[in-house]
Amino acid sequence: MTTQGEFASSVCVGILGGLVIASLHALLEHAWFYLLKTLESKALVERLTASIPVSTESAGYRMESFWAVALPPMPVVAMVFLARKGFLERCHFSWDICGSFLFTWTVMVLHDAHSWLVHTLLHRSKSAYRRIHRRHHDNSGELTVFGTAYGDALEIACCITTFYSLVTLWLYRLPQWDPLAILFLMWSMNNVDLMGHCGYRLPAWLYVPASLGVLLTPLAQRPRHHYIRHLDPRFNRSIWDRMSATFRDQHPKLTCY
Repeated sequence: MTTQGEFASSVCVGILGGLVIASLHALLEHAWFYLLKTLESKALVERLTASIPVSTESAGYRMESFWAVALPPMPVVAMVFLARKGFLERCHFSWDICGSFLFTWTVMVLHDAHSWLVHTLLHRSKSAYRRIHRRHHDNSGELTVFGTAYGDALEIACCITTFYSLVTLWLYRLPQWDPLAILFLMWSMNNVDLMGHCGYRLPAWLYVPASLGVLLTPLAQRPRHHYIRHLDPRFNRSIWDRMSATFRDQHPKLTCY
């Protein structure tokens, strides 16, 4: 039975966990932003729509993004802390690189299916789109990595937190779980998300290692495909668009491919 002290501790840990997650995500956004600006100055990458200038606002970090990332995982972290007994004991680190890759690719494909379903529902419901999802598309062609998490906390809870809560529950049921596989998954998931919102044409030597090869999965969408989604939100929600007639490989505003 949970005591008041344990409950209070879980609340504190949940709040701290959410703040740490948001801080790490903000750090990653800044790292990607300045990396891409450096590569652009060396003519190694270029904007997908050179005709759409990036404003100062779009090129700057927004505190709304921080809180949108921080709030949704707080109750999840608190619950994990409360149910930690037995879970941490089953943590077994190994150097099973192939297993970690397989775990990452499998979860990312399943996440794409979840993302397609959630985004389809959000776009079909005008009230849900207006209240939850519209802000994420405000930048359109001005998109930079600082727009990755820009939106409502409820949107991130629907699109990200719900899915990874299910992944966490699955890990609880395993006799052993490998933190290396979790690190691989977090690296891939965050980088794929950031590259899809960067607004640049990215070479394979950058997006392949950053995604741990996930973007080489058959039918996977490259970063420019997600950028097309922000130019026209009707298309390119996930890998599953190719099977539902909502995939577009080109857009009139794109100036490079």
